[in-house]
Amino acid sequence: MAEKLRDIKETASDAVEIIRELGSPEVQESLEKIREVAKTVRDIIVSLEDPAMVANIENMRKITESVENTSARTEKITTELRNSGVLDEARETIRSAKSAISSISSVGDAKNMGETMDAIKEMLRSISGLVDELKLTVASSKKAGVIHDAEEAIRETRSTFTERK
Repeated sequence: MAEKLRDIKETASDAVEIIRELGSPEVQESLEKIREVAKTVRDIIVSLEDPAMVANIENMRKITESVENTSARTEKITTELRNSGVLDEARETIRSAKSAISSISSVGDAKNMGETMDAIKEMLRSISGLVDELKLTVASSKKAGVIHDAEEAIRETRSTFTERK
C-alpha cells in the first residue's frame, strides 16, 4: 500500500510539474503558434472548398491531362515520322541542297551565282505569271462558255474525221 501511495504522490507531483510547465511563457508561446497554424490550415481548407477554387483545381487537372496527352501525341508523331523515313528524306534533301549550293559557289564566282539566282527568280516570276493568266483564262472562259465551245468544236472535228475514214 505504501508503494501505491508513493505512485500516487509521484503521479500528482508529475501532474503539478506538467501544469507548471504549461504555464511557462515558452510553452504558452508555442501553443499560441500551434493555434495560429491550425487556424491558417482551417482557412486554407475552407478556401479549397470554395466553388471557384474547386473549378480552378479542376481546370489545372484538365490542363495537366491535356499537356500529358499532347506530349504523348507529339512523341507518337515523332516516332511515326522516324519510322516513315520522312525525316531521313528531309535530311538527305537538305544535304543535297547544301551540296548543290556549295558546288555552284565553288564552280563559279559570286557574280555568276548571283546571275544564276536572278535568272531562277525571274523564271519563277514568269511561271507564277503564267499560272495567274491560266487561272484568269479558265475563269473567263467558264463565264463566256469558251471551254464548252472548244469541247463542241473538238467533238465535231472528231466526228468529221471518223466519218471520212
